Amino acid sequence: MKKYITILLLMLAALPVAAQNMRTLFVGMPDSIVPLLTPTNRADCVDFIDAGMRAQVSNRLSGKSELLQLTDDYLKMKMSSRSTLEMKLLPSSGGDTLICMVRSVCAEACDSRITFYTKEWTECADGANYFKYPQIKEFFNAGDSLGKVLDIADIYLVQLSLSSANTDVEATYTMPAYMSQADSAFVSKYLQKIVYRWDGKRFIRR
Repeated sequence: MKKYITILLLMLAALPVAAQNMRTLFVGMPDSIVPLLTPTNRADCVDFIDAGMRAQVSNRLSGKSELLQLTDDYLKMKMSSRSTLEMKLLPSSGGDTLICMVRSVCAEACDSRITFYTKEWTECADGANYFKYPQIKEFFNAGDSLGKVLDIADIYLVQLSLSSANTDVEATYTMPAYMSQADSAFVSKYLQKIVYRWDGKRFIRR
């Protein structure tokens, strides 16, 4: 089996970059990007989901990881019971394609980190210019009550979600899950999600 996986990876590496879609990029990605999954794990997940089967595998830590959704330009994977991975291919105005990756870790609330790569899996040094995290105050439409809301909502926990249908990123402030019932009820009535759309150069707020 390992021999066939090696051959597959070599074949994928030989493909023209422009011909690669999310399937080939996921299977051929360096282990260092997502060390929890082996090359065999990734190849098996793609095979399972293409066959209409549940794409669950045993990862390097002997836990379960499951590929939940896969299209030509989008992927969502449950890495563990508390973490998820999303990837989206983004066309750039310069003619290249970027890989946008969102890693989320969840306990009572979720927190996410976003990273950008080239299709050769080189991390983009200017990734911070592609997406700027919103400030806490941007999540609340609280008017004169904003000061009181921010006194309570003083810890930054934000979940980011990519879309399979378009190039949007949705940002959700998740700290209310850790608040008392009264504080959560108070701040949640002012809470709003923030949606960003890719314009070919960066994510801009819709």
